[in-house]
Amino acid sequence: MKVVFVVIDALPNSLVSQEWTPNLWDLITEGDWNSSGGRSVLSTATYPNHATFATGRLPSSHGIFTNRVWDGDQFTISSDVGPAGDTLFKSAKRKDLECVTVVGDHHLIGVMGAGDSSRVWPPEGKRADVALDEFRYAADTSVLDAIDAIDLVSADFSFVHFNEPDTVCHLHGPDSEETRFRIRQTDGVLGKFLERLKPAWEDTVVIVVSDHDQEFVVEYGFDLADALNQRGLSGVVEYEGTAALVFGGPALTELNLIPEIEGGVSLDEHHNLVWGKPGHVFGPWLDGLHGSHGSPRCETQVAVVGGGHPQAKLLAGLISKKRPMAWEWARHINDLLRLDLQV
Repeated sequence: MKVVFVVIDALPNSLVSQEWTPNLWDLITEGDWNSSGGRSVLSTATYPNHATFATGRLPSSHGIFTNRVWDGDQFTISSDVGPAGDTLFKSAKRKDLECVTVVGDHHLIGVMGAGDSSRVWPPEGKRADVALDEFRYAADTSVLDAIDAIDLVSADFSFVHFNEPDTVCHLHGPDSEETRFRIRQTDGVLGKFLERLKPAWEDTVVIVVSDHDQEFVVEYGFDLADALNQRGLSGVVEYEGTAALVFGGPALTELNLIPEIEGGVSLDEHHNLVWGKPGHVFGPWLDGLHGSHGSPRCETQVAVVGGGHPQAKLLAGLISKKRPMAWEWARHINDLLRLDLQV
């Protein structure tokens, strides 16, 4: 059996359709999906959810709550730290299965601990000298070229990430025409990738997900760190779009007294995540960016299963009946490939 896990970054579940994602729609018609989508972990950001995809565990276990993590002294990009504990990549390696990873966002190699794959691209998790998108991540066409160059389709387990929908959502907002047309282009690249899988289709399970949704930005830059300081409250703040992580700060009851905070949740004994009203961004934010994520409002993930292997039909039927959680995918992959992932 071959298992192919594809993440289309920030693909809105609402745009999964014959009109905007015809290749993904064809995969649905031969498999199935959950029309309500799956559910992400908090924060609804790329790196916490990819760490969860790789580990089958919540951020309270793998340690990545936002795109940057507390390293003991400061918040630093999570690719420099990686997930705590076991990963699919380690487990596949222990079972002597060929695992190949190709990602548009080079930081994901470190974020997921994917360096334990048999082969990775871009090498060493560093930005490659290829065509890039507006945020200088590998263009979707560059990802497809890398899939060919690294012979990903021969692997027992493969992980693929397309980044461009996230970039265009940030630039123009999730409901914009620019986003719709770019997503159609990404779907075209996905279709070419799926064609490469056809020779072994009867032995293949394909899972296609997104990591989070986005919301349109209507208000910029509430300074939560300053608000805590003015109230004499402790805590180090890490901004994550329409949410903010407070490390070592006050209890949620005190945080909820700040008028700009609409809600919050305790992620573990040291980390509280808070969010504001719809479209309200915390902290510094670049003018001209119209989409963001971080809050629970962006929790919906695309959830599609297809492929020619009989197990594809079984898994597709399962996820169509109950919204899959982000952490469940690694456990499904573990069962399909008979790994020994420690969750």
